[in-house]
Amino acid sequence: MPNRNYTTRKDRGGWGVYCPQTGAPVRVNGRAQTGLPLETATELAESLRQLAAVGTEPIQRPTVDRRSAH
Repeated sequence: MPNRNYTTRKDRGGWGVYCPQTGAPVRVNGRAQTGLPLETATELAESLRQLAAVGTEPIQRPTVDRRSAH
């Protein structure tokens, strides 16, 4: 299962939301999500975790019809 734990970190201008795989700031509509208030960064990270969970669930558990396996 992929790591969906988006992180928040303090940066020079406030707080940022970062991708766990790359360490790069998350981008929404092309803008890096940095320099945010702590509450906003925390809410965004949680929303991204929920979206990732919903979006990858079918991929993580594919349907297999064992009767058709050769």
